[in-house]
Amino acid sequence: MEATKNSPALILQRRPYREHDSLITAYTLNFGKLSLVARGTKKLRSKLASHLEPLTLANLMIIKGRGFDYIGSALLTDSFSGIRSDLNKLYYAGRVLKLFDRLVRDSQTDGRLFFLLLDWLKFVDAYTDEFSRGVGELLSLHFTWRFLRELGYEPALAKCLICKKELTPGKNYFNLLNGGIVCESCFVNSKGNNSQELGLELTNLLTISDNCVKIIRFIINNPSTLVHKIKINKKLLSELGQLTQGFLNFVNN
Repeated sequence: MEATKNSPALILQRRPYREHDSLITAYTLNFGKLSLVARGTKKLRSKLASHLEPLTLANLMIIKGRGFDYIGSALLTDSFSGIRSDLNKLYYAGRVLKLFDRLVRDSQTDGRLFFLLLDWLKFVDAYTDEFSRGVGELLSLHFTWRFLRELGYEPALAKCLICKKELTPGKNYFNLLNGGIVCESCFVNSKGNNSQELGLELTNLLTISDNCVKIIRFIINNPSTLVHKIKINKKLLSELGQLTQGFLNFVNN
């Protein structure tokens, strides 16, 4: 008999595979991220296809195969209709799914990651106020920093990476390579003095405002239910977005 296993799964991606099949990327609660063949999903009468759309939660029965494992059955439990009916929500949810898929390794089980993504999707799905681009940016950045923390990339935001002293308000720098803040004194002293060994090449540093430091600290330590209430202006949101993307570029290399 073929070995089978079952698990709740968040469907991250679906792409064509062979003539009638699809290749599903799913993050399962019990087995981590898996690539699974869904047979016959490209046929018009497929009963399986509607249960395996990206951005859905489904209970999967997974059957061991010679190459890829394949999906024996799928039961849709949440289609996140509140996200699908709002283009802004759909855009930011799609961005989060792509980030999750890109950074999570295959077959590494972590229930914290599963519920981090699931809880975020449920919050966005149920969000009833106007879901503006500003709200979408803030909530997607919130997920990103919480996600990075779970992956072990939480930045050092309390002390300077170099001198280890408590950070004080003023001109500080975020070190994209090492994930933390360098105080102005260490930045000035390091010029021409083993700066490369310290990871202080100018291309690795971004000036970070005091308010941006506070926002990242708050985001990392609080759920979406509190973060979405933050009043943040466009300039600060832009700074946070640029810094986050810069850090992601180093994490992803």
